[in-house]
Amino acid sequence: MRFSAILRFTDPAARGKSRIVKRLNAWRETRELFLLDLAYLAVVTPVLLLVKLPMLLFLLLVLVLLLARKRGSVATLLFVALAGLFAIFFSIYGAFNFAGLSRLKLFVELILYLLLLAVSLQRLTRTINFYLLVSPVLLLALSLFFFDSIAMLVYVVFEVFVLLWLILAYRTRADALSSLRVTGMLFALSLPWVVLLFFFFPRISFEHASYGFRGDEITRTGHDGTMRMDGAALLVPSERIVMEVGFQNAMPPDGQLYFRGSVLYRDKKDHWEPLPSYVRRAFAPKQNAQAGMYRSADEVTAYKVSLYPTHKKWLYLLDLPIEAPEGATINADFETTLEKPVNEPQHYDAGSALVYRYGDRTERSVLAYARDVNRSANPRSAKAADTIAAANPDPKQRLDALLRFFRDQNLTYSLRPEPLDLNHTADSFLFDKRKGYCVHFAGSFVTLSRLAGLPARVVTGYKADRKNSVKNYLAVKERDAHAWAEVYLSDHWQRIETTAAAAFIDSESAELLRQTGTLEDNGERLTRLNLYLLYVKYQVETWVLQYSHFRQMRLLENVKQHPALAAKLAAAFALIVLASAALFLWLRRPRCKDKLLCLLRPLLTRLQRSGFEREEGETLHRLFARYLETYPGSTLTEVDRLYHRLQYGTAHEDAVQFKKAIRAFLRESPAKGDSDARKL
Repeated sequence: MRFSAILRFTDPAARGKSRIVKRLNAWRETRELFLLDLAYLAVVTPVLLLVKLPMLLFLLLVLVLLLARKRGSVATLLFVALAGLFAIFFSIYGAFNFAGLSRLKLFVELILYLLLLAVSLQRLTRTINFYLLVSPVLLLALSLFFFDSIAMLVYVVFEVFVLLWLILAYRTRADALSSLRVTGMLFALSLPWVVLLFFFFPRISFEHASYGFRGDEITRTGHDGTMRMDGAALLVPSERIVMEVGFQNAMPPDGQLYFRGSVLYRDKKDHWEPLPSYVRRAFAPKQNAQAGMYRSADEVTAYKVSLYPTHKKWLYLLDLPIEAPEGATINADFETTLEKPVNEPQHYDAGSALVYRYGDRTERSVLAYARDVNRSANPRSAKAADTIAAANPDPKQRLDALLRFFRDQNLTYSLRPEPLDLNHTADSFLFDKRKGYCVHFAGSFVTLSRLAGLPARVVTGYKADRKNSVKNYLAVKERDAHAWAEVYLSDHWQRIETTAAAAFIDSESAELLRQTGTLEDNGERLTRLNLYLLYVKYQVETWVLQYSHFRQMRLLENVKQHPALAAKLAAAFALIVLASAALFLWLRRPRCKDKLLCLLRPLLTRLQRSGFEREEGETLHRLFARYLETYPGSTLTEVDRLYHRLQYGTAHEDAVQFKKAIRAFLRESPAKGDSDARKL
């Protein structure tokens, strides 16, 4: 037995000291592990949303072992390692295919699982090493691959703050409040640098690089390339946002906010279909708007679209799109599509000519489909169309007459109309039911136009509402899904807003539209506030989450060309620096738990400068007595008396006198500066 061990065994004081050291070491170990556990709790929380069920069960098993304070014996670690490997295997089982391996997602997911397994094994040993200290940061970095949202952005800032706080608490061994305060000060100091580096540090990101990671999982209702006329017709009076649009300049007028989707030619009684595939193949694979279709490039409206998953292949662009976004194809009817369905949010820049004229190159085969109509299916409509055609040989006058006839039918806009007779759709709508919504108006008008000899087709998409806009931001919702008609007149296609022919709107539909904010009299502040929140969210997504190398280069180019923009950015940065400094100074100001000591602080400072520094363990009374021995008759006697009355008595009314006594002392004492007196 060593001498030190013998001493501890025989000496009661040594034994007591040994126990204290053990307890301190145990407390220290527990505190460090506790701080690490807090760090892992912060970074693993979002990861729980990603991992599969087998991995969740594995993490639950590790948590149970930790709560049971199970020591990491060899058998326990071996059991946990096997359980972890099985969990990893079953979590990614089925993803081992060429499609999965070709994506970075599977690789990162595998790394994440292996890291969780290694951390669990190391944590069970209760031994803190460098690897265990670094792993929270690695888990945080890996989780960033899977999320791309404002919520995750806020949570990452929170994670970084918590990790920094725990590191400071761990390294400085300060109490939680002090380390939290220092963390806030460091955050305040770093704010201008973070902003500066974020916007101007060279980026290597690529536009639209999603790597196949999970994005917005909520699926919006999109067009499927047809238009139903029966009970399955697309009607979604939902507030869910389908896409968000940011215009480069001013918002276009309400009558030009038509986002084009599908173009339909064939009437199949209960639904409308596009052209047959063999006809569509005759179109140019990519047909941009050509010179002559619009007046000048200066009139092109530039905008950026964030389209949320619809699981359909259509991209929606304003009429008339100049060219297809990257990776998309645009056909001769200006339908813009992707090869694969939109399963993840799509962000694309676009430009459209809102005043245009096109269609002179429309193939005869296409016009034949636009004229195709079964006259026997709608005899009453055919009779009316013949009358109109006979009276109006000029196509333009004939179209005007058709619109007047449509309006004269006293049609009612209804979101819940009675089912139409699908064998005589136009007749049923125009002469019998007289109630319907956009699809019924558009389908019936196209039929009527064809019966009158005018080629026509149905277009589906979204008709956005400017009431859902803030500045240059526009939110397009599911309830904005719309259908309208296009009539071929004077060698070009002309858009006809057929729903505008409605003479009435039924009360039930009016109330429903009022609830969803479509009608004018809905001016609730809450709706407007929600729109502003969406605007802020869009700006954050545009300038933070989607801030790519391309956008950085464009910003720098704009700064070079526009001195006013550079001045605005400089002013904004100066405000950030001032706000950062103000926050730092606010956090740095001394805290005082004892109100009386706070009042005495300038007095104690004055005494210290005068050579009367308070010694360790010295009471205030003894300190004051030392001073009074040198300077008898000082007003410090009154300060001492009032301090003890306030400290140990209930004479709170003496507080005013106490402050006066302190000020009197500061005025009479031999101070190096007199600014302290003004602090009271």
